Amino acid sequence: MIFKDNQEAIDAIKANLKINHEFVEMRESSDELKALVNGDDFIDELIDKIEGIESEKKSLARKRYSRSIKDLFERLFQPIDNIYYATGGVKDYDITNDTIRTEFIKKIASIRDNKPLSEWIQKNAIKLMNTDPNGLIFLEYTTTPTVDIYPTYKSIEKIRYYESNGQLVEFVIFEPKVKDGRTFWRIVDDLVDRVFEQIGMDFVLIEELSFEHPFGQTPALICSNIQEPGEEEKLSAIDGIIDAAKEYARDQSFLTLYKIYKGNPIFWKYIQYCGECSGTGKNGDDKCGTCNGHGKMVSKNDVTDVVELPIPDSTDTPVIAPNIAGFISPDLDVWKQYNEELAKLEESIYKTHWGTFYGVSKNTGSIKTATEVMFDKQPMENKLNMYADFVEYIEWKISEWILNFYDTTKNKSESRITINLGRRYIIESYDTLLERYENAVKLQDNSVVLDKLFGEYLGAKYRNNPIDLHINLLKAKLEPYLHLNLKDVISIFGQEEAQRKVLFNKWWKTVTDYYKSENVLNTEFDAWFEINKKPIAVPVI
Repeated sequence: MIFKDNQEAIDAIKANLKINHEFVEMRESSDELKALVNGDDFIDELIDKIEGIESEKKSLARKRYSRSIKDLFERLFQPIDNIYYATGGVKDYDITNDTIRTEFIKKIASIRDNKPLSEWIQKNAIKLMNTDPNGLIFLEYTTTPTVDIYPTYKSIEKIRYYESNGQLVEFVIFEPKVKDGRTFWRIVDDLVDRVFEQIGMDFVLIEELSFEHPFGQTPALICSNIQEPGEEEKLSAIDGIIDAAKEYARDQSFLTLYKIYKGNPIFWKYIQYCGECSGTGKNGDDKCGTCNGHGKMVSKNDVTDVVELPIPDSTDTPVIAPNIAGFISPDLDVWKQYNEELAKLEESIYKTHWGTFYGVSKNTGSIKTATEVMFDKQPMENKLNMYADFVEYIEWKISEWILNFYDTTKNKSESRITINLGRRYIIESYDTLLERYENAVKLQDNSVVLDKLFGEYLGAKYRNNPIDLHINLLKAKLEPYLHLNLKDVISIFGQEEAQRKVLFNKWWKTVTDYYKSENVLNTEFDAWFEINKKPIAVPVI
């Protein structure tokens, strides 16, 4: 929306001089999420005394020694990386003016901290979705000392109010800033970025800090696109596992305390009476100098670490070496039970979020069949698509706003940019994919299946090396009878074609330009083969 004048903007500020209770709840939710996922203020936010079960002393000890569970979320979020390595997808910028196109490409290639726009979004967007779903990704626009645009993160703690429209906002009011005793309010709508100074109940526009921005919309995106029907508050993508994660944090804190209190074995021994005073502690009328009056030999260990037992009398079983001393082990069953409960909770959290336990069964260790693997991949891919849709939209919207900045003649509501991320995810490890491919070869699956599996294997193996991936995909397209062994080639196609398969690798080592077309490389290989093939002996009849 566009405020018709400054007074309408001032009225919006006055309506929010006191923070809305919904925004208070949003801030409380964000604090809890940041404690869970990032470990921020973990103790204060999540470790409370359990009334009626533990004493104040034990509660303080548990708070002191508890650690965050951000490692749990590191494991939980690992599959998200697949959306950045997925193959396929397209990014198209329909910009006909070469100068504008050059400036636009240059800007998105280095949008912030020398990172391209796509990388900045990958590093920040999903993390913010899960820790501050009601915060904003805001495109800043500065005119001094130089004109510049760049994305920023505005925590819900720094936002007084906004009016949402899906993931977009109609306008946003930031928390007032107090400087040198003066109070300043910033409010941004679809056209103007305004700053007012509050003097009593009057608001004065600071003209040098206010300007019309070029984006065509309030350049802000809410950090989540998930919400309950009829509710304005956005939800984290991990909303369904928050309670389980809090239980995991509590149980881990108890295990940590148990290990501290009970984890060390306790030394025990039978009392050794002082040989000098025979256990009396005296030498005549004086205190025994050997045992210092104790009447027994004192352990070199801390006395609090030792349990001493009296020597059995004549009615007891006599003490026989080596049973004169030993260790009291802690109750390992309790320790084991805590670990098992934490493992079950983590499995439940993982399955609730991703819809599957993928690959190897955690309980039995058995390898799943190919059918089971394909079945299990589907819910994970569905969740990955949800994350990809979110990232895709943010990159598209910010790109459109940046283009509006560079192309002042463009209709601000017209879309010139297409952002479609790849959806062919590489979920399995490359050795698993190779095994599946080899099994498919043995079963003589059709070439469509074999090509797909081999392509997925190469994609997984070279996911971090696009140059090697390109080279190996090209080689796979050129290699004769890729999925057949030499014996089958001889029996089906004859000895000359078998030579073609064998000599291909020797020719491939001579290739230096991997960006020639397949047709050109095939022609070069045919010519090289005719020169280097061996004559085939004709059988004598």
